[in-house]
Parts: sequence; structure tokens; C-alpha cells
Amino acid sequence: MIQERKKFVSYIESRIEDNNSLYARFHLGSFVGGQALTIANALRRTLLSEIPGFIITRVEIDGINHEFATLPGLHESILNIVLNLKRMVLVGENLNIFSVRGEEFKASLNTRGPKIVTAKDIKFPAELSALVPSHYIGTLGSNGELKLNLTIQYCDPVIFQKTKKTDLNNQFAELIVDTIPKPVKQVNFGIHQMPNTSTDEYISFEIWTDGSITPKDALDYSLEKLTRIFYDFISFNNKSSKSFF
Repeated sequence: MIQERKKFVSYIESRIEDNNSLYARFHLGSFVGGQALTIANALRRTLLSEIPGFIITRVEIDGINHEFATLPGLHESILNIVLNLKRMVLVGENLNIFSVRGEEFKASLNTRGPKIVTAKDIKFPAELSALVPSHYIGTLGSNGELKLNLTIQYCDPVIFQKTKKTDLNNQFAELIVDTIPKPVKQVNFGIHQMPNTSTDEYISFEIWTDGSITPKDALDYSLEKLTRIFYDFISFNNKSSKSFF
């Protein structure tokens, strides 16, 4: 008789880091000896490269038609403004990470100097906000004015890498922000032996995110995504009338 192994996902600890990132540690098990490493590698790869997130894909700045231009009264170059916008972490409010992929949102900024321009000066739609309202964008002098429109997308990194090049056909006044979502910054794991057994194992996971998603949500998403991928093959195999063996 084959003994069924009890599965568990245990939430061990969590904390907020100094740079607004989120950290958490989990235990996953139990697995037959040698199986845990296969699962851990698949989850780590999914966590680091396939978690969706909000990114700015296009920037339109009034009076600017390329990223190497300058604006009167603006201390930074347009290139630096775009880079500062690119580094801004965006957070969704009550959005299901499985259902909003590909959806576009619009935001705008219209301000005059003298002042230090930060993320709190941007008018976001109700669904979005900046994780850090004090995130620096630029500095305007007394004669400076900055008007810009942002296009924001909630993107799956795998799909977005394949389609983002088509954005280059947009009108020249829009600056393309070349980036992909990477809400999970670091993942560590270790394989440990289950107590009171010489064969079963469990995985200890450490996950750091940029603050736009919790480590728990990132892990839940990865587990569900991998399950869906394998389930699609099972569904296809059940519908197929041919056998390859």
C-alpha cells in the first residue's frame, strides 16, 4: 500500500526591509527524497521571471520628441526623468493578478517650479498608486514646467518580452520605456529532511519582493501557474484519441 504524503505550505516569518521591500520565509512539503529539488527549481525560476506587475510602458512629455532633448528650467535630462519613472514601484488596489494582465491605465503630471517633483505629484487612476509617494522624479527651477502622460500596463513578463518590440511603431512623441516587470527581487531555498523520517523532504523558501506584491501572493501565483501549465497537458491528453505508447 502506498502511503499518501501530507502536503503543507507553512508561513514562518515576514518583515519589511529598509528599502520598502518585503521579505517572508515559507516551508513547503512533504516530498519524496530527490523530488523537492525539482519542485524548488521550478518555483524559483517562476518567481524570478514570470510574476506579473505594473510597469510604465510609454511616456509622452509636452514639448519633447526624443529622450535626449532638454526642457527649460528642468535640472535633469529627459533621459534621467524617464529612468526615474522607470524605477518607480507601482501598486494595484484590489486587483486580481490573474485577471488584469494586458490592461492599460493612464496617469498624468502637470506641475510648475520651483519645486522637487515626486511621485505624489502624479495623478493616478483609482486602481493605482506609487508605493513610495516621495520617489524622486526631477527638480524644476522657477521657470520650469513639466507636463507628461504615462501609459501603464499590468504585464506578464513572458508575454510582454515577445510583444514589446511592436511598440516601436508608435508616434515619435511617445517615449518607449524599455523594461519588464520584476516584482520578485531575490529567492533563496534549501532542502531539508522531514523530522522522524529518513526519506521525506521539505523546502525552505526565502522570498524578497519590491513591495508591489507580497511574498505570499507571489508564491501563491507561482504554485497556481505551474499547476495550470501541467493541468493543460492533462486536459489535452484526456481529449486526445491517439496514444503515443
